[in-house]
Amino acid sequence: MDKDRADRLSRPIVGIAVLGIIIGMAVMIVTVGITTGFQGEVRTKVTGAGGHLQITSIGQTDPKETPRVEIAQPFYPALDTVAGVKHIQVFAVRPGIIETGEEIEGVVLKGVGQDHDWSFLQQHLKAGNIPSIGDTANPIDLLLSTYLSERLRIGVNDTITVYLIKGHDDIRPRRFRVSGLYETGIEQLDHQLVYVDIGHLQRFAQWGLKAEIDVGDLEQGRYVDIEARAFGGDRIYTYEWIGREFQGPGPHRIDLWGNHPGEQPVGSTWLGTDTSRIFVVVHDSKNTTPDTAWVRLFPDSLGVSGSQWSGPPLAAKSVHVERGGSGGSNDVYAGGFEVILDRFEDLSAMDDLIYRDYLDIRLRSLSVRQRFPEIFAWLELLDTNVIVIIVLMIIVAIINMTSALLIIILERTPMIGVLKALGSSNGMIRRVFLIDAAYILGIGIVLGDLLGIGLCLVQQHFGIVTLPVESYYVEAVPVDIELLPILLLNVGTMAVCVLALLLPSMLVSRIAPAKAIRFA
Repeated sequence: MDKDRADRLSRPIVGIAVLGIIIGMAVMIVTVGITTGFQGEVRTKVTGAGGHLQITSIGQTDPKETPRVEIAQPFYPALDTVAGVKHIQVFAVRPGIIETGEEIEGVVLKGVGQDHDWSFLQQHLKAGNIPSIGDTANPIDLLLSTYLSERLRIGVNDTITVYLIKGHDDIRPRRFRVSGLYETGIEQLDHQLVYVDIGHLQRFAQWGLKAEIDVGDLEQGRYVDIEARAFGGDRIYTYEWIGREFQGPGPHRIDLWGNHPGEQPVGSTWLGTDTSRIFVVVHDSKNTTPDTAWVRLFPDSLGVSGSQWSGPPLAAKSVHVERGGSGGSNDVYAGGFEVILDRFEDLSAMDDLIYRDYLDIRLRSLSVRQRFPEIFAWLELLDTNVIVIIVLMIIVAIINMTSALLIIILERTPMIGVLKALGSSNGMIRRVFLIDAAYILGIGIVLGDLLGIGLCLVQQHFGIVTLPVESYYVEAVPVDIELLPILLLNVGTMAVCVLALLLPSMLVSRIAPAKAIRFA
C-alpha cells in the first residue's frame, strides 16, 4: 500500500477521533463549569438569606419560631474576629398572617437588627429600598418578596396589616409599610419570608420584662395609691420596692405630706420624703433580665407644679406625676445569631469549632445544610451527574483513539516490518505509536479546551441559556470557570487515554517482519 493511499484512509479516521475528543473535552468543561456555577449560586442564595450557621436556643422545636436567647453572649460580637468568620448578626423569626382588602397569606416574619448585612438582599432587590432598621422616621418598614407582592396585589409604599401569632390564641395586628421588594428565586424563601425590624418581634413576644407604676386619684388632699404592673416574662412576678417596705404589687398608700400620717411639714419650704422617686424592680421566676420603673409625685397646692412652694399647705389640689425607668428588657433578647463564613468549604469545620469552643449547653448551632437538606441533597446529586458525564466522555475518547491507533498501525504494517528487520524492539515501536497517539490526543484536548472555555465565557457574560427560576432557582444558567478543574480534566483525560491505548498498541508485537515486508 503506497503512502498517499494510506494517508487518504487514515486522515478521516484521525480527524473523526480528534473531533470526538474536542467535543468530549468541551462537554466536560461546560458540565463542570455549569455544575460548579449552579452549586455556588444556589449556595450563595440559601446562605445569603440566613447565614452559614444559626445559633439558637436548644429548646427550639419549630423552625418558624425562635425562643428567646440573651444577646449578651461571650461570642457576640467578637466571633467575627475568629479566622474563617466574616460576620455575626442577631435575628428572630415568628409566624404571621398578611391581610389585604381581598387576600390573606401565611408568612414568616424575620426580625433583623442594625447589625444585619444587607449585601445579599441588596443584590436581589427588585423595587423600592431596604428597610431602615432603627430609623425612628420609618419605624414600620417591611421588605416583601415579589411573589407575595403579586399574590397579594400590593406594591412599594402600600400599607398592610400583619397579624403576629403567639401560641394558639394570641394574635395581634400590626401596621407596616412595604419599603421594597426582593426576589431570590428560592421558593422556600420567596414564598414566606418577610423582613422587619427585630424590635417589633421583641416587643410582641415580650421576651423581657416591662415594669410600670400606676398612680391613683388624690384622696383627702394628701394621699395617693400606687400599684406596680408587670408585662412579659413568665408572668410569675416578684416586686422589689427600693428603700421601702412595700410587699407585692400593691396598691400601696403614699402620704404626700410626710412618711407617716399626721407628720407636718417643717419650715416655709418643704419637700416631703414620700414625693422623692419611688422605684420598683420587677423579677420573674425564670431569671429574665429585670426591669425598673419609677415615679415622682409633686403635690400642687397653688395650681403650680413643682417640688417647692411657700407656706405650710394643708391640702393639695392636684398631683403632678413624673415617670421614668429602663424602658423594658425586651431588647436584651433575640431569637438567635446568624454566622456568615468566609468560605462555604469550611462549613463543617467551623460548625464543629463554634459549637465546641463558644456555645454553652443552652445553645446549639444549625448549619445551612441542616436547614435546607433537600436543596443540598439535590446539589450533591449533580456531582454524580458530572462524574457520569466525564466517564462517558472519556470512554468515547478511548474508543475514538483506539480506533485511530489500530488504523494507523495497520496502515504502517510495512514500516513496522522494516523497523523490526533493522533490529528495533517491539517496545520501541510501541512507544513511537503511543507518542503519535498522544500528540493527536493533545491536539484534541487543547482545541476542546478552547471550545469549552469559549462557550462558558459567552454564557457567563451574556446569559444566553435561561432557566425557569421557579424550578432551578436561577434565571440564567450560571457558569464558574476555574483553572484547577480544567487542568485536572486535561491531565486525567490524557493519562487515562494513553494507558488505555497500551492494549491496542500490543498489536505491533504480532506483526512478523517477513510477512510485513513481503506485502509492502
